[in-house]
Amino acid sequence: MHGNGCILARKEHLFMAVDFTEKAKRYQAIDEIIASGRKLKWNQIISELGEKYGIKTSRTSFFRDIEDLQEKYAAPIDTDFETSGYFYTDPQYRLPRFYTDENAARAAKLIKTLMDMVKGNPLYKEAQEVFESLSIENHDMALENIRINKKPENDRIIFVGAPNKEVPAEIWRLLDTALQQNRVITFDYQSLTDSESHPRRVQPWQLIFDNGNWNLHAFDVIKRGRRRYSLSEIKNLKLTNEVFTLPKDYDFRKMTLGSFGCMCHDTKLDFKIHLHGYAARYAKNRIWGENQKVEADSQNSGPDGDGIILSFRSNQLFSIRRWVWQWADEAYPLAPKELVDDWKERLEKVNKMAIK
Repeated sequence: MHGNGCILARKEHLFMAVDFTEKAKRYQAIDEIIASGRKLKWNQIISELGEKYGIKTSRTSFFRDIEDLQEKYAAPIDTDFETSGYFYTDPQYRLPRFYTDENAARAAKLIKTLMDMVKGNPLYKEAQEVFESLSIENHDMALENIRINKKPENDRIIFVGAPNKEVPAEIWRLLDTALQQNRVITFDYQSLTDSESHPRRVQPWQLIFDNGNWNLHAFDVIKRGRRRYSLSEIKNLKLTNEVFTLPKDYDFRKMTLGSFGCMCHDTKLDFKIHLHGYAARYAKNRIWGENQKVEADSQNSGPDGDGIILSFRSNQLFSIRRWVWQWADEAYPLAPKELVDDWKERLEKVNKMAIK
């Protein structure tokens, strides 16, 4: 339904990107054979690659792989003087694990595809590097030499986001600095309910990706309240020299009682909503708020007899108004009064519209 949270990434190690290629599988198999301590010759290793691992390789490719393992991954490979068999001079060495398991690879590709939905900000690249990597120490890794294969079957499962506006790179750069340094920022902002933009002065607390759009969760210094701002509507953003202390309860998820996106209020209300048809089937198996309860509507079972009353507690009145209204004739509110009055007012306006 939605996605909350901010992306943070720090480079505390050297990283090796995840590799799904045949070369990675050969590397892993060769490592296992050499680490076994049997000191097999090159032709014996090639035979075992084919028989045990189902990997076909040539003499030339094998020697190239050995050279790569030594140079790129600091593998302490040597040959025995008497038998010419391969062994590790450091018996404790093992090649860092790649994700070669098919199920793990498939899951990783899906996550990477999901991450592609949030491209366009400076934190994405670092988050991608963390995801596509295994942290390793004491090895010189060449990231440009390791790639994720792009195959047609990788596009059989995709994630589609809601329409959104592109956020200027300068906005991202300044926000990144403000978040890292806890700097107060100023900008001009026009909300969906305002007829014109107004100046804002806020403490930026958290970035939230919700329903295809990036939002800034912040504390309005002037109005002394928590607010959410759509990044696409922020104009003339500037950093100030004022530094703030990030409060312990800054996380948006800790202040939200519901699953209706990033809009919430201070007031908690008890909601009761009638739904039937597709709306009922969709809603009854999901969690929408605290103390949720789903029961059959004995007063109005709906056209197909599947009417339900969905009850829960939440502080997201504004979003729930839109959510109920989007179900058209398959939903109407029973409580609280604020929601019922809004729904009736909208219905009256629609009925007065001249439809040609």
